[in-house]
Amino acid sequence: MKYYWFFIAVIFICQCTSEKKSELLHFNLKELADTCPQSTQYLEKSPLDEAALHFMPDSLSDVISLYKLSEKNSWENAKYLVTDVWHDNRYSAILHFNFFDSDTAKEPRISSKMGILPLLKTRIVFPLAYLDGQTFFMERQARRLKGVMPGRRLERNNIAAITFALEPVEENFKTQVWISNMRLVNEKPEPMPPEKPIVDSLGQWKTRTWPGKLKGSAELKEKMLRLYQEAETAQFPGNWSQYGGWKKYRLTNGTGFFSVQHDGKRWWLVDPEGYAFFSIGIDCMTPNASGPVSGMEDLHEWLPFQDTLYAPAMRERRGNKAISYLTANLIRVFGTAWESDWQEMTRGLMLTWRFNTIGNWSDRTLCKKIHMPYVLPLSRFPSTEIKLYRDFPDVFSDTYIAESDSFAQQMTAYREDPYLIGYFLRNEPLWAFGDNNIASEMLATETHSATRDALAAWLEERYHGQVNAFARAWNFTCNSFDELKSRAIPDAAALSDKAQADLTEFSGIMIERYLKYPSEALDKVDSNHLNLGIRYGWISSDLCFIGTKYFDVFSLNSYSEKPDPEVIKEITDKASMPVMIGEFHHGSIDRGLPSTGIGGAVSQEERGVAYSYYVEQGAMLPGLVGIHYFQLNDQPVLGRFDGENYNIGLVDICNMPYEDMLRSVITTNEHIYDVSSGREPATTRRAEMIPRIFF
Repeated sequence: MKYYWFFIAVIFICQCTSEKKSELLHFNLKELADTCPQSTQYLEKSPLDEAALHFMPDSLSDVISLYKLSEKNSWENAKYLVTDVWHDNRYSAILHFNFFDSDTAKEPRISSKMGILPLLKTRIVFPLAYLDGQTFFMERQARRLKGVMPGRRLERNNIAAITFALEPVEENFKTQVWISNMRLVNEKPEPMPPEKPIVDSLGQWKTRTWPGKLKGSAELKEKMLRLYQEAETAQFPGNWSQYGGWKKYRLTNGTGFFSVQHDGKRWWLVDPEGYAFFSIGIDCMTPNASGPVSGMEDLHEWLPFQDTLYAPAMRERRGNKAISYLTANLIRVFGTAWESDWQEMTRGLMLTWRFNTIGNWSDRTLCKKIHMPYVLPLSRFPSTEIKLYRDFPDVFSDTYIAESDSFAQQMTAYREDPYLIGYFLRNEPLWAFGDNNIASEMLATETHSATRDALAAWLEERYHGQVNAFARAWNFTCNSFDELKSRAIPDAAALSDKAQADLTEFSGIMIERYLKYPSEALDKVDSNHLNLGIRYGWISSDLCFIGTKYFDVFSLNSYSEKPDPEVIKEITDKASMPVMIGEFHHGSIDRGLPSTGIGGAVSQEERGVAYSYYVEQGAMLPGLVGIHYFQLNDQPVLGRFDGENYNIGLVDICNMPYEDMLRSVITTNEHIYDVSSGREPATTRRAEMIPRIFF
């Protein structure tokens, strides 16, 4: 032992030396403070145990400027922007690095948005390679919560300004952070040193207390067994069919499967018996709510790595460990029968809460076993090795067509199931995150593809083989259409109005093929079930309406106070089909977790008010046939796989229901058909909201 600390010291010195060698620029915190004097304070001593910048912005316009022309060489050659942060707000802080291509631009060309837990020293390691615009969801890093990268490609030599900003900044939510040791480096730095656990043995956040927080496994078992017993006797309302349809309104004699119909006033889903059906569902109905452990072992009070009883709660993927405290808690209560008992309890809870649909990403055994209508997320959407922009595949390649045929085969096992409403082709394609001209983005690199060959041939035909006419129209130099097959043309759509029009039109051709081949292949394998579309994150451009002729229902995820009537009408008018909302939620910070998700309410009771307002205002819209809540369980304290840690569940990580919220949920769901048919008015009571704390 006498040499132990000597070796530790040597290792530490070597690490520090290695980091110093890779460092290109260490920011002067005093100079950074001068860029935003009204909101910053330089401290020799700080909660980070070293000199730090205390940043206290009053608005989003209060920013710290990180870029100086004299440092341009360091920015162009660095691989990572690194900084250490800490804060003591009662909610998660949201950090932004904003990158501008003009020092007069009001909006950044591309930016990052990252979540940071309260009272936890966190090292931010931002890869500058993300500036190529191809990555939207940042790779998960230990301790840091979710990170996203909205915006478009920005070449390093075109950077004009870089700023650091902070959210939220509203009244009563004035966020502050301490920043230290900010630098540009060429190698990933070492992680932060170990700290005391912040997650207890039940998966609860140790840092805070709240009403309903469990004191230990004995209380957990007592309350969950009581919940199980209460759920056993639950049933649908008497005027609902076995599928959850409305017995008071029969549209057809029934086909044995779900279908869609317009009755002259509004769209409806129709259940297998022919009754009108409005789908009210819960997403992510699964006994697993796992979050990563690797690099954060010290932050957990209990990890059952060696206990075979808890093996279902532990996962390992590519060397990274994860734990589901939800699963561990079910095992604590039900032992080896935990999975089947969870299924029975969950079915009873659905009936008690008056939901009639198992939503997306739910446990497939649950879907097959409990005889409730469900939707199916298909996996492995057709892809190719070459990506044209973000996740958009080479749709003119033979590989894409073959992959589409293979993709469709997964429906073979479901084609005779009457409880299956339909399938989603995929979820929130990244190429549609923003008003992106994907053909233009494809041309920004030198990567050759079958789709670029098709674009070159299409343009040659459009311009009758006259390359000079084409070059004049696009306002750039080109000697042959073949140049378009591999020549890099940055921001081609900005060359001229004609270039933009041509590339927008060809983007539509690309999307048409993107949806055509998998949809037609699926219809050949299974014509019984509805094609529910691809769950767009939002209507980012008119390109979202391309290829909808292959759908039966247009799906999108809609995080707002209520569904937008104009958006729903635009979809039904342009696509001539009904709409299903695949996701919405409202969270709070009053129980268990410091992040609200994409909608924030002041309390659990107000979350219920927000639910009722959203669902009832949506149900009265004639184009809407379903609304699914995201999600059944709260997310882990330290974040799920991507870092989300939102208080958005109907139950918490210990499977304890949020009763204050659920009272409103039950009332709304019981009257869903009276509202959707126009027999009763939708509620007009709006929830008391707080700033959205999400990333």
